[in-house]
Amino acid sequence: MNEQTFTFPSSSGSGMYTARVASDGKLLCNCKGWTMRRGTNARSCKHTREVAKGRKTIERGEFTYLSWGPASTQIEVVPTPEPRGPVPRPMLASAMPERLTDGGFDVMFHTGWALEEKLDGHRVIVQVRGTGRFAQVAAFSRPAPNQAPKVRELPPAMVAALATLGDCDLDGELVAPTGKSWDVVVKGAQLVYVAFDITNSLGIDVMSKSYEDRRGILLDHLRGLVAGQQSVTTVLSNNPTWKEVQAIWARGGEGAILKRLCSRYQPGYRSPDWLKVKAEHTAVLTIIGFEMGKSGPYSTLRLRDAGGHETTVKTLGNQLLRDITAKPDSFIGREVVITYQERTPAGFYRHGRFDHFTKE
Repeated sequence: MNEQTFTFPSSSGSGMYTARVASDGKLLCNCKGWTMRRGTNARSCKHTREVAKGRKTIERGEFTYLSWGPASTQIEVVPTPEPRGPVPRPMLASAMPERLTDGGFDVMFHTGWALEEKLDGHRVIVQVRGTGRFAQVAAFSRPAPNQAPKVRELPPAMVAALATLGDCDLDGELVAPTGKSWDVVVKGAQLVYVAFDITNSLGIDVMSKSYEDRRGILLDHLRGLVAGQQSVTTVLSNNPTWKEVQAIWARGGEGAILKRLCSRYQPGYRSPDWLKVKAEHTAVLTIIGFEMGKSGPYSTLRLRDAGGHETTVKTLGNQLLRDITAKPDSFIGREVVITYQERTPAGFYRHGRFDHFTKE
């Protein structure tokens, strides 16, 4: 957005003052009232207040920015498909090294950890540059390995809400009201962007800061959201308890993410400082064939259940892979137990993993 300039006569009429709206929405003026900052308050004067009249403003540090106005005067913010700087790959969570419940869980994670609900949606990195109608908003889906981030289109109302946050790079999840990832792509779904981390704030890389510090910075930005908007929010960050994990599962949630309070943000890394706690179910299926994987033509098992639903799981362990490679036909028809997260409405298995054969 081009810079805008406004002129005002001095009170004596002997001179002129110039107020400006910078390209990022920052309000500036060369009058004494603006240049003489009052304590820790953001800079302001009667000229900048006149320029901002009827429009929402946000105070960030020593400056005041124009933000998103009332619904009756909203001006469309056009999202940009171009990155506003490097797009970090999302940091990933590791599986829990051992299954803990009840007292063991509470003892292990009582100190030094936070618990967030694990959302079932589409991971999206959002970049915001500028504020309000001067903002540029770009969104990118989690890329596949060795691929560049892909542009993600967001609903106009969501873009407008994000435009109030000021310069930042956010990590979050695009979710549907049902809380299921397969509904995110349904046409017309009322999507919500749930921001749970921040990697850049006001042009400063904050990835080396602790989770606890980044959480505070994220909440500072989210305070710029217009009251009543329903497109952008965040997750609760609580003290971990097994009771809370069970409550998430009871209401149909996927699980929880445990985050070490001192953890820094590591782009693209599956860190042991972030741990997944997911509900698991088991099922018995039959091997009907194999598929090519990274470790060869037998590294993926193709399975079918009694209802005719098919799925694939990775072959577990190098020894089993060698045994199957030596005599693949002998494994056709054998029953295996898999663990999985849940079944889709069509009956298919999500996040299935090989566990063991029913008969060794």
